[in-house]
Amino acid sequence: MRRLPPGYRRGARPIYPGVFKMLIYGCILWALALLGIKLPFELPRLLFVVLQVLVIWMLWKGVKAARRAPSNHVRLFNAQEHWVNAFTLQALILFLW
Repeated sequence: MRRLPPGYRRGARPIYPGVFKMLIYGCILWALALLGIKLPFELPRLLFVVLQVLVIWMLWKGVKAARRAPSNHVRLFNAQEHWVNAFTLQALILFLW
């Protein structure tokens, strides 16, 4: 049996359980948006602009956390959380559009 290289476990990046639940919610919202299901009322366009800015901000926070993640696994969780929250918020925007 071969000996594993040192630090091989740092290469494994699990999806954390709290993140997985929000990922499922985002996938459901995205599927509803793709099916064309809409709400019976319209929301102001300025709200959509604010939500899009929030998505970009979450992605940026996720990138910053991911760049520091190899030295700290808590930052990896924060990066995944920011990315999944951005995905879920983008799916919500598509659903409300």
